Amino acid sequence: MGLNNFLLPERLPRQVIYSGDRHCDIVILAKGRVVQRQRVAAAPLSETDAGRWAEIAARLQPLDTGVVLNAEPFIFNFFEFDKLPWSRRLLRELVDWKLKKIFPENTDAYDHRFFRLNRKRVFSILVKKALLEQMELAFREKGIPLILIGNSTLEILERAAGLRRPPDFFAETDDASCCLVFQHRGLPVYVRKFKAGSVTETAAEIGKTAQFVKNNYGYDPRQYFIIGHQQESVAADVAAELSAAGLSRLDAAALGETPYIPGSR
Repeated sequence: MGLNNFLLPERLPRQVIYSGDRHCDIVILAKGRVVQRQRVAAAPLSETDAGRWAEIAARLQPLDTGVVLNAEPFIFNFFEFDKLPWSRRLLRELVDWKLKKIFPENTDAYDHRFFRLNRKRVFSILVKKALLEQMELAFREKGIPLILIGNSTLEILERAAGLRRPPDFFAETDDASCCLVFQHRGLPVYVRKFKAGSVTETAAEIGKTAQFVKNNYGYDPRQYFIIGHQQESVAADVAAELSAAGLSRLDAAALGETPYIPGSR
């Protein structure tokens, strides 16, 4: 679907930083395989924290680099129209008009990308321009080539949508957050982010959201992936709770070991 790559790189990075809730993973790739991985306890790169950035930057190699942020700094919307124009210019004008009607902030402060899903629906993604500029400056000052800024949720979505039998939804879980993406016939239909609590609380929110989608989107989401950034035991405990609610966890091995890292297998 071409959902990722905010900086639209001509080549994939050999070094990727995944920025989670309370950690950063520094990954080195060779021929699509992760050959080196370091985890640093740190605030997200989306937060201004010069001391933490210096610690992370000191571990980086002078390679083409990508930054993959989790869902937290992104805003996802779906817009539906009677009919979408085929002209890209007219489509942009229509989507911008819709966004300004519903969005409470100044849209000029955001990088806005959108993707036509079908003849009526559009998937809209916002992230603050200041955040992108701050990252570009930080890497430029360190002399490290930054060729991609992406989003882990979109990377997972693109891979899941490409499967022969994609799940009804997936849950991307981290220490303090959860992002749910529901798909129908290979296309995203609903995204929800929420603050993660205990295993029981997180499972309850996932179950409630699945019921909401069933009531409002005309299909019954039952099968899902969990992409967890914590220990596997946390995902297993959430899955056990969801099983009692009639939801079935599928093996996400088809997405690869690190589906949120672009270019990895």
